[in-house]
Amino acid sequence: MLILLLIASVCLTLVVASMFLLRPAAKSFVPSGASDMYQIENKLVYYMEKAGHKVRIADAHARTFQVLTTGAAGRSVASHYARDFQNVYFRGKCIPGANPVYFQILGSDLGRDDRNVFKASEMISSDAKNFKCLDERLSKDSQRVYFDAQVISEDASHFRYIGKWQKNAFYKDHSKVFVDGKGYRVADIDTFGYAGNGVFTDRYQVYKFDGEGFRSNSGQPVFRAMMQFEPAF
Repeated sequence: MLILLLIASVCLTLVVASMFLLRPAAKSFVPSGASDMYQIENKLVYYMEKAGHKVRIADAHARTFQVLTTGAAGRSVASHYARDFQNVYFRGKCIPGANPVYFQILGSDLGRDDRNVFKASEMISSDAKNFKCLDERLSKDSQRVYFDAQVISEDASHFRYIGKWQKNAFYKDHSKVFVDGKGYRVADIDTFGYAGNGVFTDRYQVYKFDGEGFRSNSGQPVFRAMMQFEPAF
């Protein structure tokens, strides 16, 4: 009986490993001694921290360990994400619940598998199917909008781009205006729009964005909205 259990365990491991090897979901490479972040020595896997400090990744499987890469073909660069046939890692730390078979890189510290989305090693969304990046720091799924790992809106269906001034991109949902991850309440969100040169208007007022926030034509600052959401998980 014990022999049968051992055989079954080995077969299951081989099946999982074959799935991992035959269905890579992201570009990757096997780390060498010259790798800047991950190294394999004597069948042990290490993460290279700053100042050359080397930390062993406990339980990492050296034979199937791969560093995931970002960028277009021919210009890919190593990311801080890696995987073996069992786990996904970020900066040498195992990401609980991440599926290595389906894991994909979305950004330098953003990735997803077939179910969840992760910012660094933190799960931020369980709606990977509908998740998309809007810009370098802004993303959304079918329900929520995220700035880095922070939820800034729970009205993803109405969240839309309204304009750009200098380096700032402006968005709005059904109740607030957003810039650089901050939300502002205005007099009439339905008619609020971009007039150009950092000037915005709605039915009642004219607003000027000064790089720090909005001011209305009355000279009064437009106060930031309090954004407090219950944790998603």
